[in-house]
Amino acid sequence: MRARKNRRRIDQAAVRSSQRTLLASAARALCVAAAFAAICALSAWGAAEGKRYLLTAKTFALARLTFEGVAHADEAELARLTGINAGDNIFQIDTLAAERALSAHPWVRRVSIEREIPRAVVVRVIEHRPAALAELGGLYYVSDAGKAFKRLGPGEPADFPILRGPSREEYAAHGEEVEALFRDALEAMAAWRDAGLDKRAPLSEIKVDRLEGLTAVCGRDATAVKLGTGDYREKLERLDRLLTELSRKGARAEVIRLDNRTRPGWVAVQLVQ
Repeated sequence: MRARKNRRRIDQAAVRSSQRTLLASAARALCVAAAFAAICALSAWGAAEGKRYLLTAKTFALARLTFEGVAHADEAELARLTGINAGDNIFQIDTLAAERALSAHPWVRRVSIEREIPRAVVVRVIEHRPAALAELGGLYYVSDAGKAFKRLGPGEPADFPILRGPSREEYAAHGEEVEALFRDALEAMAAWRDAGLDKRAPLSEIKVDRLEGLTAVCGRDATAVKLGTGDYREKLERLDRLLTELSRKGARAEVIRLDNRTRPGWVAVQLVQ
């Protein structure tokens, strides 16, 4: 009987020890939770104060708005489009909205805006590069990608070959197809320059047609050179030899045909009478 009493006393002591351990663990957990809550509160307060400082301190008031890559567009006009003003807090400037506004400008092909802490914003612009003019119910600049992007304005440079053929309505309805024709014309212009023909027979215009392809108008006599489609470099090599032969004979061409599809190597010439 004594043995059983001793066993019960030992069990009760173990229970009390376990309870004290649990209470100590709970107390430590409460302390950790309270400390964590305090840290979070202090962090939130610090973050709020830090944010308030960044958004209100004069240290971050815009002092300089600069543009890079601008050759044709007017910087003052671009600055107005951004909606960014001196003294604006640079962290509150909506750069995405400013980029969207600038993208609507006819000269702007791509644009990005970056903050330069503490007080500057840089606008980096990639402009369209004019390569020709297109007659589309008025003269429009055509970019090196074949896109008609802006109507020619007063005083703007106009020393470019003119692309003729599609109407403004046709361009509006079949833009991708017309732009592919314009790119063909630009390819032919590049081949013309590379062959040295721009010196002996400068291009004045290129007529583009979805069925007949390209017809270049060149030289003092406004000679019509029918190029058709494709193989422009090979065709212009033949044209160069032909012009040399005509010059040697003192003859002048009114129409030169290099567009024979069944016999690509043939050249037909209609002389000036």
